[in-house]
Amino acid sequence: MHSILTDKEWADRHLYEGEEWIESYWKSRNHPHRSLLVDRICKFSPIHSILEVGCASGPNLYHIAKKFPDAEVKGIDINPVAVQKGNEWFRKEGILNVRLEVGKAQELNVFGDKSFDVVFTDAVMIYVSPDETEQVAREMLRIGRSLVLCEWHLFNRSLALLLNGYYCLRLRSRAFELKSPSLGFFVGHWARDYRALFERFVQKKDVRIIKFPKDLWNDKGWQRWGAIIEVTCK
Repeated sequence: MHSILTDKEWADRHLYEGEEWIESYWKSRNHPHRSLLVDRICKFSPIHSILEVGCASGPNLYHIAKKFPDAEVKGIDINPVAVQKGNEWFRKEGILNVRLEVGKAQELNVFGDKSFDVVFTDAVMIYVSPDETEQVAREMLRIGRSLVLCEWHLFNRSLALLLNGYYCLRLRSRAFELKSPSLGFFVGHWARDYRALFERFVQKKDVRIIKFPKDLWNDKGWQRWGAIIEVTCK
């Protein structure tokens, strides 16, 4: 997908793609990257409360709930049908400590300061526009004691510059023009220098970038840019 979907398009995706994509997310529970993501989250134990921003139907939260059966496990997603289906599937699985709600990354003001031990994302910030990046990052830091993001990091800035220029020409849109590294270059999705972004708000020692192993995901983009970004923000 080499375009920026609007929030409305994400929210209404089931109307023009059907509900199969929602079920496909649920069935992808055992994708290898989820194990890495969950393992990194577990390093912040003990965890009593956790929020996934952009959870779809909840495949990551399925594993989190099993790891932390006594924790408050919450997910928000912009698509109401994904939320509804996910809640139904969790009930059928007998998993009662997960609750999915309709919500979006740009509206985290509904949560209080330090509401969660961990806030995490999985391929959500790759769709967030540069104009909204700093606000979303600041809000996640406000509501969480630690962040774990599975996103695209700028490991190769020179290549990012070339690819960004290519997409600007191909898509003929000002939306893809060069941004600052911390806010995003469009390289098929938005990739960012997350270290530079979060060091605006926390100390350098509190930001950790872990590159995906190449054999983790059979996708060129994730092999090139995929990373786990960990931020401690207590």
